[in-house]
Amino acid sequence: MAAWADEITLISLKEGEERVNDNGFPNEEAEEKRVVFCNVKTTGYNEYFKSQQTGKVVEKKCDVHKADYEGEDTVELEGKRYYVLKTYEPEGDEDTVELSLTDIRNKDKGA
Repeated sequence: MAAWADEITLISLKEGEERVNDNGFPNEEAEEKRVVFCNVKTTGYNEYFKSQQTGKVVEKKCDVHKADYEGEDTVELEGKRYYVLKTYEPEGDEDTVELSLTDIRNKDKGA
């Protein structure tokens, strides 16, 4: 079965204690990163080409433990940032969630 030997960095944005700076401008949100174990999977031929039709190509897929995943929409894998295009909970598997990853430039384009 799965070895859980790969690592993925889950990235979330956290609002600081002060919402605005001394000049009244909003403070930027700070990134909070967590490294967790995962299983990197191959993207199937069919899924890859179907995703091209939407303009958001599924580049990578990986499984993470449900206990580790807190809904982050940005991840870093093998030195590259990705946007979590969709999640899937395999039937009969209570422990994992599959993340389908696309280029980070798709993050602000919506679903």
